[in-house]
Formats: sequence, C-alpha cells, structure tokens
Amino acid sequence: MQSRFRLSEDKRFAEIHREGLSVANRLLVVRVLKNDLSHNRYAFMVSKRLGNAVTRNRIRRRLREVVRNTRLRNGWDAVFIVRKGAESADFGALRQSARNVLSRANILDKDSEKETL
Repeated sequence: MQSRFRLSEDKRFAEIHREGLSVANRLLVVRVLKNDLSHNRYAFMVSKRLGNAVTRNRIRRRLREVVRNTRLRNGWDAVFIVRKGAESADFGALRQSARNVLSRANILDKDSEKETL
C-alpha cells in the first residue's frame, strides 16, 4: 500500500477515535471520519493477543487486499481494529466482515454493494 494511503499520525488517530463513526461486528471494528483529501487513508490495528508476528501480518495483508479490491467512496480515513477470532478466520470471512462494516459505515460505493467477489 502506498504511503499516501496509510494513516499514521497519532493526532489523526485520536481525532478519529473522538469524532469518528464506529461500526463493529464479530471480527472487526472500523472507525471512519471524513478527510479533506481526494483519496482514502487506512490503518490496521492488530493486537499482540491475537498471535505472533506472522499471524498479525497475515491478517493485515488480507485486510489490505480486501480494501484494495473493494470500491469505496473517496475522502475518508478508516481505522480497522481486529477482534479476537479473526486470527482463525479465512479470507472469505474477513472479506465479508470488512464489507459489512464498511457498508454499515456508509462508505462502500453503491455499485460495490451489488458485486459479489
């Protein structure tokens, strides 16, 4: 993922946590907040409690792939927080979970909701 699509500023994380919309399901929590850019930025938070570095990085890679292949509305910052149970979920379950929270946060592109991957 290119650096312009990464969310890494502590100040922005705090702002998203304080003012953003939070949507959750069994595997993921996503917090979103509108930004003033023409593109989206993402962060993926995976606790050490979910497993070793290999496991945590696998979850991040899968979520980045889901975001890359899902059409979203532009101009949003999104922080994905992974919940316990995601370490044993397969790619399809993570994809469905991510699309569910993005749709409920109302940043999924309307045409994308009709797609089945």
